[in-house]
Amino acid sequence: MGTASDLDRHLVEFAQLLRTFGLRLSASEILDAMQGLMLVGFEDKGRVEAVLQATLVKDANQIPWFREAFRAYFAPPEHKQAWEAEAAKRAAERNAKLEQSRQELRFQGRELDIPEEQRAIYAQLPEEEQERLRKFLERSSEGMKLGVPLDQSFQPMVERAVRGSLDYWRRKLDEEGALLPPGSDDGVTSEVEKAMREREIQLLARDLKQIPPEDWPQVIKLIRRLSQRLASQVSRRYRAARRRGGVDMRRTLRQNLRYGGVLVERRYKSRHTSRPRFVLLCDMSASMLKYTEFVLQFVYGLSSVAGGIEIFAFADHVVRLTEKIHKGQSFAQMVEEAMPQAGNQWGGGTNMAISLAELIKEYPHVLSKRSVLLILSDAQTLDGEQAASLLERVRRQVREILWLNTVPAKRWREVPTIEMFKPYCQMYECYTLGHLTNILKERL
Repeated sequence: MGTASDLDRHLVEFAQLLRTFGLRLSASEILDAMQGLMLVGFEDKGRVEAVLQATLVKDANQIPWFREAFRAYFAPPEHKQAWEAEAAKRAAERNAKLEQSRQELRFQGRELDIPEEQRAIYAQLPEEEQERLRKFLERSSEGMKLGVPLDQSFQPMVERAVRGSLDYWRRKLDEEGALLPPGSDDGVTSEVEKAMREREIQLLARDLKQIPPEDWPQVIKLIRRLSQRLASQVSRRYRAARRRGGVDMRRTLRQNLRYGGVLVERRYKSRHTSRPRFVLLCDMSASMLKYTEFVLQFVYGLSSVAGGIEIFAFADHVVRLTEKIHKGQSFAQMVEEAMPQAGNQWGGGTNMAISLAELIKEYPHVLSKRSVLLILSDAQTLDGEQAASLLERVRRQVREILWLNTVPAKRWREVPTIEMFKPYCQMYECYTLGHLTNILKERL
């Protein structure tokens, strides 16, 4: 790093970079980092990284951001120059699109008063949606109201309509994960953001069982964000379904008899779209524990849009976990407390036949035509024929059964019980967060 003044400058710049990514650093922590570097020296890059991480990072969730920031900030100069050039190119393209939006979003030749962030949304819209907005502005500019041509006094009304449309698309793109962040104009910052996005994509496609412990905090954070986004999307769908239908003429006529038959008040047909009641049944065998831990957190994040959610775990017996999750207990605490009720087989083998029989007998109230039964299991169980018979019985009691199978689809032929269960459920390959997100988005 050179002289002591160079050390000060680099350390302050690096600390500022970390703050950009949400790490909270105090002056005393930066001084601790400086003193640590003076003790270990600067020859060994690994030691330098270890000292900075030990003194500047306080939360395990921040470690991936720190590591990517360290890699990018202390990269060779030629790499930084390439990142700066790439960031400058993206900034130029973004500015060109914003300028294009200024030319296209006009009313009678005058630029609309649209915030920059909404112009950025317009730039990300599919071409057919951009064309729809342009056609709307064109028709509005040439339109008539009560036989009188519209003049520029109508521009505020047109601006509100356009802003409302762009705000709708902002929410929609965000819920679908298609809303692209603007990105930083700084090359190093942009490189770190890009690396973290790629890291998330890799986590979405990675077998949950194969994710190493050091990545678990980031996976849990990603699960929370994905479940909140999906919950918002599903909630908006149900709100739309509850909007009133057409005019109910019978109720309208009856209501207006008091006015001598003059139609003063209107009554509308209502739409009855009930939210499903989710019942989650999780396999707690040794091969399933890590999948269950992650999926529990994801599904419970959807409880705000489900009409109640019941959570059960099973191995050779079924155990209700709903209350334990409402108490905010960790997965390890739930397993420890529920173990005596479940026998000694958690983390061992599975007997789904006994577990389904107990679910039917002891918890019949959770199985109704409003219920969607989610089964998380690799379908490897004892007494498969009896389990299939009981699954058929459950299927007649619930709205549908969705089976989230952690065995890759190409290996399903190796598990005989899968063919026994498939006639009574919709079975999905589900061993990554990407699988889980797509399944729930499609089926909720």
